[in-house]
Amino acid sequence: MKMDKLFFTIIILFQLQTVISAKTKFSDRQVATMIPKYFARDHNAPQITRTRVYAEDGKKVLHLNIEVNRNRFENQMEYALSAMASVARYASRPFDKFVLIMEPNSRQFDTEKVDAKAKCTIDYFVFKRVKNDRWSKKCIKIEKI
Repeated sequence: MKMDKLFFTIIILFQLQTVISAKTKFSDRQVATMIPKYFARDHNAPQITRTRVYAEDGKKVLHLNIEVNRNRFENQMEYALSAMASVARYASRPFDKFVLIMEPNSRQFDTEKVDAKAKCTIDYFVFKRVKNDRWSKKCIKIEKI
């Protein structure tokens, strides 16, 4: 009988530890609200024109439109994807895809769309599990609109 109580107590303690160490999860609306706050803390961040969360072909998508300066195009794209990855990992249901629309501040350049696989992008920017070559070849696709 004492062994059963001891065994039960140990199981409860392990479960309690799991619950306490679990990270907080946020709704889609909360995640979409956090993105502009993330950008606001850095004065070099690109200007956000639109933030959306939607479903497309059964996949959950985090969509962001930003205004880019062509002199810092590459850095602004990476900053935006890094921000999306950092915030999206706290979503209650994980995202499948990130869509980034980069609108140039000059009319002579084309608007570009970046499609990125969410898990791979989070692994690259947050956890550093994916190398740059693999991420750029397998995880993102850039096209002109």
